[in-house]
Amino acid sequence: MKIVEQNVKVIYPSTLEQAQNELRLIEIAGRNCWDSGEKMTDESYKKFIENLRKRGHDSPLEFGHIMLEIITSRDVMAEITRHRLASFCIRSQRYVDESKTGDIEFIKPLFYKEEPDNPDCAYSDPVFAASMIWQDQMENIESSYKSMRAIGIRNEDARKVLPNSTMTRIVMKVNLRELLHIYELRSAKAAYPEIRKCMELLKTEVDKVLPGFLPDGEKNE
Repeated sequence: MKIVEQNVKVIYPSTLEQAQNELRLIEIAGRNCWDSGEKMTDESYKKFIENLRKRGHDSPLEFGHIMLEIITSRDVMAEITRHRLASFCIRSQRYVDESKTGDIEFIKPLFYKEEPDNPDCAYSDPVFAASMIWQDQMENIESSYKSMRAIGIRNEDARKVLPNSTMTRIVMKVNLRELLHIYELRSAKAAYPEIRKCMELLKTEVDKVLPGFLPDGEKNE
């Protein structure tokens, strides 16, 4: 088995220039509301979008888009794909042999602890104990999956033994208004901790092409 971390990557826009073009589309659409297209300049989109956000006039944000690759667990995937105003393509467990590279990949749980606080009394540390229970279970599951594949059971049936921790890859395309909604909802204090971690990674990557578009996490506490 292979334990991997969650990861997020922006596919598009891949450059600041592409990102600016998406933001200018928002301005073009938004200025139609006030018939003020003549006021556009190369840099006017910045102030215009800032004013939209202050007024809560978010509908023009739907004219800008972003495309992301998200490496995460199947349980986090289930939460992300509940958002209906986005497009998703997800790595298939039916058609993809999870053991084709040798090791099945499992997303490291946030609680996972590699070493106990006290090595002389390891199992007095409940978090470490839970981590070892989880790791043992993933190893057993990997063995079961590979055994089923070895005797000719198809991917679509062997996947029945796979857990929520199994790694999946999501390609998501979403408009910027919905991205903001997803981020604010899933980074809130009440959200599942692992999806909150996913949103932290998402913000770090989105900030590279759309600096300042997503609010700082502490505003969502």
